[in-house]
Amino acid sequence: ARPPIPKMAAQQSHYDLFEQLELPQCECLNAAKDHTLRSALTPSDEGFLQSDADEELLISLRFMQAVRLSAIVVAGPAASAPSELRIFANPPAPLDFDSGRSNAPTQTLPLTPADVAREGRPVELRFVHFQVGSPAFH
Repeated sequence: ARPPIPKMAAQQSHYDLFEQLELPQCECLNAAKDHTLRSALTPSDEGFLQSDADEELLISLRFMQAVRLSAIVVAGPAASAPSELRIFANPPAPLDFDSGRSNAPTQTLPLTPADVAREGRPVELRFVHFQVGSPAFH
């Protein structure tokens, strides 16, 4: 389920960008057939994303237009959540696992269990780097 995005500071609001996604262009490598990216992005209390092989996933999103990402919410059971998220703003080519490991990310986010609690909480990004059309997450 997509938890509601709480308001942060009075001058900086966060919005759910689900409506801005080009869903047919979004993909996740290594996703289990029963727990796909679409099930994780679709509003529901049942949906979540899970790897079919190991602990690694590679998510590529495409927005209808450039958006400014200032924070990200990763929500789910803390016991099975990622401890780190590598974010690539507008990678020049589609990422694969090798390039996701070898290329320098725009930002690496360490995630704590509190960051990934069932409701999740916004984790701030280096805002200046994230005016993006198609970010990738590894």
